[in-house]
Amino acid sequence: MTRTASFLILMILAVPVASAQKKVDPIEAQAEACLGTPAGQTTEGMTDCSHQAYLAYDKRMNDVYQRIMRNADPQTRTLIRNAQRQWLAYREAQRQADNGPWRADRGSMASADIEALNVDAIRARIDELNYYGP
Repeated sequence: MTRTASFLILMILAVPVASAQKKVDPIEAQAEACLGTPAGQTTEGMTDCSHQAYLAYDKRMNDVYQRIMRNADPQTRTLIRNAQRQWLAYREAQRQADNGPWRADRGSMASADIEALNVDAIRARIDELNYYGP
């Protein structure tokens, strides 16, 4: 057996182990299941599936924020609170920009695309907040 063949066999055998170790995000799994339904194949359905995921991630973000704030020292709490307020202000400004006049000629897929970007943004914020705490 050649070295290349041995390497490929080892890589193939390692994939199930790596996959088993990766945690499945239940919100993402629910969104994927939603998108897999016939309704989730329409533009409106895609937008709705992404929006439901966004709402679930928003709740998760608030839960993470509360946990971090409970466990942080006073100075860190102030810094994180200020950062979170700025992030929320950014999010609101982004929503306003997302709904600007430019969308008039972008078609219906713009809504689904924007919802997906919103999901990405809030997931990134959750990761940032998780960095602060245990």
